[in-house]
Amino acid sequence: MDSGLLGGIIGGIVSIALCSVVSTRISHKSNNGQLKFGLIVSILFWVCLFIIGICLYSLIFTDINYERDLFPIIGLIVGFGLAAVYSFGEAYKVKGSFNSQTIEFHTPWTGSKHEKWTDLESAKFNASANWYTLNFKGGSKIRLSALMQGHGLVIDHVKSLGYSVK
Repeated sequence: MDSGLLGGIIGGIVSIALCSVVSTRISHKSNNGQLKFGLIVSILFWVCLFIIGICLYSLIFTDINYERDLFPIIGLIVGFGLAAVYSFGEAYKVKGSFNSQTIEFHTPWTGSKHEKWTDLESAKFNASANWYTLNFKGGSKIRLSALMQGHGLVIDHVKSLGYSVK
């Protein structure tokens, strides 16, 4: 088996296991109903920046074969750059809070939302994206990542309101 393929399979298995463990450990950790990403997404942001730095260093200061290595290195810079922007937004700009009457949530991608639990219509789990989607009257949706601290407390509250999370 090709070592690149094997490395990809092993990396995928490790990332799934890591996300499952982290999700389980942080699901019920929240201070006064606060929702936010923990350390893992911040670490992802800094790792992406570090990899970009290594790629830039290799482009500028090392003797590489530009004919063979230029486009792959630029591809790594672009890919990890996009991942860094996304993980920065998630780690430092996504936040929310909830109590027994309302939930407030803000992301740089969809803006701010303030919803009453009495307006909740449904709650679903999307296994491929690893998030919960809360649908409210008026068409508003709040997506809670399973990597967000306190998401389990929100889901427990949703279940206590009589909704089943599918």
